[in-house]
Amino acid sequence: MIFAEVSPEANEVLLEELKQPSDAKWYRRIKIIHLSSQQMPVPQLATFFDCCTATVREYIQRYNTHGLAGLKRQSSHGAPTKIPLTKSEWENLLHQSPSQFERLHTGARNWTQTLVVEYLHQYHDITVTQPAVSLCLKQHNIAWNRGKLKVTSPDPLYTVKRKRIDTFKKKAEQGTLTSHDVPDADLSQPARPAKLSFFDSTDLHWCPDVGHSYVPQGTQMRVNSPGLANPWYALFGSLEYPSGEGLYTIHERKRHQEVRAHLQMLLDSEPDTFRIVVLDSASAHTTPKLDAFLTQHHDRLALVFQPTYSPHCNLIERLWRLMRGQMTHNQFYNSLKELAEAVVEWLEKLPLSQFCSLMGIDETQLVFVE
Repeated sequence: MIFAEVSPEANEVLLEELKQPSDAKWYRRIKIIHLSSQQMPVPQLATFFDCCTATVREYIQRYNTHGLAGLKRQSSHGAPTKIPLTKSEWENLLHQSPSQFERLHTGARNWTQTLVVEYLHQYHDITVTQPAVSLCLKQHNIAWNRGKLKVTSPDPLYTVKRKRIDTFKKKAEQGTLTSHDVPDADLSQPARPAKLSFFDSTDLHWCPDVGHSYVPQGTQMRVNSPGLANPWYALFGSLEYPSGEGLYTIHERKRHQEVRAHLQMLLDSEPDTFRIVVLDSASAHTTPKLDAFLTQHHDRLALVFQPTYSPHCNLIERLWRLMRGQMTHNQFYNSLKELAEAVVEWLEKLPLSQFCSLMGIDETQLVFVE
């Protein structure tokens, strides 16, 4: 047990300080030392003054080492500046294109926080976080704006559908998801183990997407584009939960024929597996032209529709957002085919840990069964 070491002379000084308190916090520190010198234990002092035991011990140690001077507040000038660039240097950097810096290995024409962090590391040997970059730019009055996200759904069955998807996810994690868990399941048939997938499609336009980037205030952002020509592909994906495995196909259209072809490939990948597929209510997903296909495979496939205007309920939307941020935002490819090939290569090389992070899964808890 630690106690304050107070000599008779020092005790007189403490008593004088207690008679003339100039600050409540200073009075509390002096009183802690005075009571500690009378053998009051640390836990009792912490309870009496409503503070943690570590704080009490720190006060006692500082007094025993430096006396009353050690109890005074330590002045601080703040952390040293980690990013030494001046405002003019920042503006000069942001007027240039990231693609001009060979060490960044990027074709991006405009700056993002990630690229700025990488630039500082590669060219100035400075390791900082994105919030540190944002704060430094703010201090130099260099504007950076971010769009606000707002999700609302007019679906009267929003709560029911959301809880249903959450139940599917929980059972998929536990390995107890079966064909009987889907709405309108045929309970007369034996329950079959099921796998949960999140299905959606996104467009790959030759004309680049304009994403968040740093530009000097009052300067227009420039992105190369193919001009009036803007051919596109449709990227279809089925992301399996919680394994992170997925099936991705590229098509020239987004009709029910392409949806059916993708779902057929998903069924063919594991013929003995029952598939529960969560998807939105796009016209190509709800058209009666899919009824015959769904009836033919009702014993192997069930479509479960998420609430309307609720992309946050579909986990694959997070994958599309990450893909656009890294592959299509502010980047122009020589051809649409080159863009598609780059996206496919990116999907193939994306680590499992990234898929787990997108789905909110702890990678260390996954068990792989051969």
